[in-house]
Amino acid sequence: MLKRTDTATKPVKGVPFTRFVGDLNRKKIILVASSGIAPRLQEFREPETGYYVYPKEIQIDDLYLPKKHFGIEDIEHDLNVLFPIDSLRALAEEGLILAPTDEHVSMYGYHFVIGHIRNVVAPYIAEVVEGADAGGAIILSGCMFCHRMAAVLQRAIEDRGIPSVIVSQYPKMSLYYEVSRIFYPVGFKTGHAVGPPNFPELHKKVLKDALELLVSATEPLTLVEKEYPEYPDPRPKRKYLRKSRE
Repeated sequence: MLKRTDTATKPVKGVPFTRFVGDLNRKKIILVASSGIAPRLQEFREPETGYYVYPKEIQIDDLYLPKKHFGIEDIEHDLNVLFPIDSLRALAEEGLILAPTDEHVSMYGYHFVIGHIRNVVAPYIAEVVEGADAGGAIILSGCMFCHRMAAVLQRAIEDRGIPSVIVSQYPKMSLYYEVSRIFYPVGFKTGHAVGPPNFPELHKKVLKDALELLVSATEPLTLVEKEYPEYPDPRPKRKYLRKSRE
């Protein structure tokens, strides 16, 4: 196991939380997806580990979504909506971050075996994140079950001393599972983590806002919501109750 980094703070009331230290433009950022994004292969093979590791050079056209637990077909036209690697590269070119990490992660499988994910898959993914020298992690998800897995991943990553933020379409669930930082784009449909397909400027804007939360949060269970007028046909705002933090 890799050594826990010195930036990690002690859990606050049982919630793993790591403060962001330093300058964002000197940090590498990793993408961690829980929606089952897989590589395009001649023959599909589910990973025995429960996740895929992609190199920084991965192209979005080399990925696809074998199984969808939500009824939105248009994401196949632009998987940046769930794995916004192109937008992350653009933010690096603009100087907001140092660079994407050399590796990124996509969890696949075991979605209904929460104990195996918590005890085996999530700790291994957290090691990959730390080994990639990530200064922060952006976690993205699709369906409700994927958000459940994303919360387990986020807690494991924070416990390794790496600050993280989830872009969540189910903020109530993210709060329920007590994660560190939650960014909620109001009105986005399930599967549109950072916006609809072929809206690269909106994708960048959502990532920027999520990164701002990554840097600014000072305690766990920090939830920030934002509406984006350019998002077409938004759905009603999800209701949620903020947890009491006495």
